[in-house]
Amino acid sequence: MLQVAPGCSRKELRRAIRRHKTDVFEVIEETVENLLVSGWGENPFFNEFVEIKSMALGDTNEFYVPDESILTVSEVSGNHHDLFRQRLGEGRTFAVKTSWYGVKIYAEYELFMAGKVDWANFVQKIYEAFDKKVNDMVYAAVMAAGNKVLPTSQFTKTGSLNKDTLLTLVEDVQAANGAEAVIMGTKAALSKLTALSDVSWISDSMKQERHTTGRLALWEGVRLVEIPQSFAPNDTMTKLVDNNKLLIMPVADNKFVKIYDEGDAQVREINDSATNMDMTIEYEYQQKMGVATIIGRRFGMYTIE
Repeated sequence: MLQVAPGCSRKELRRAIRRHKTDVFEVIEETVENLLVSGWGENPFFNEFVEIKSMALGDTNEFYVPDESILTVSEVSGNHHDLFRQRLGEGRTFAVKTSWYGVKIYAEYELFMAGKVDWANFVQKIYEAFDKKVNDMVYAAVMAAGNKVLPTSQFTKTGSLNKDTLLTLVEDVQAANGAEAVIMGTKAALSKLTALSDVSWISDSMKQERHTTGRLALWEGVRLVEIPQSFAPNDTMTKLVDNNKLLIMPVADNKFVKIYDEGDAQVREINDSATNMDMTIEYEYQQKMGVATIIGRRFGMYTIE
């Protein structure tokens, strides 16, 4: 990052920034992108259910979903081979649609010239804005995945929360995939499961867990995965994740959310008084990426009414 000696004049500061402007922009572009990638890698939800590819790492915008056929084993009598042949599908590949996303900030010209603009804070704010945007897109895509459930009569349930119905749905998802299933939802949605079970028998450690987290980590032996709640931009009344929906997801190689980051970040600057008559400095950060859900396994959705 650009280093300026303490006590330098405004002229010296202006000349230094102008002389090293390209270096400053390149640092911003690289730093924000690296923060995003490293932040996604530290997110437990992302690690289990999100597949991330980046053009910066040499990846192509292509995601493979294997065929979901389940083979049937037949009994063989003697040495004959008169078995029913079962065709193995080749699976499918998909590309995630990408779009440009940007954030623009500005600073007063006098503060900029006085060196009072905190560049580290500037980069951090850009990262936080993009990180929230990606998380919002991911969790919204997760909840929208319920529209892709087939057949709806078996794997989609609507009504008051019923223990037997939910356990049957979990059992069906596990049987359809031959793998463990988890129940996913917001903290508010998962907390409703407590009312379905007798908790008088639970241990002191489990009571402490419920006290500190608001819920148990397991319900009837089924692992619970929390989806963080989020507000729409600049709107604390609109929540992006439905508090009345529970997803029952298989966990065996089921990264059904796909992120493709084209890694082509760009910084644009406007710093001349002819463009901005109020003598402000503008910086716009743009990055091209996309989020999609690609369903390759049976899963369930329970809408609580």
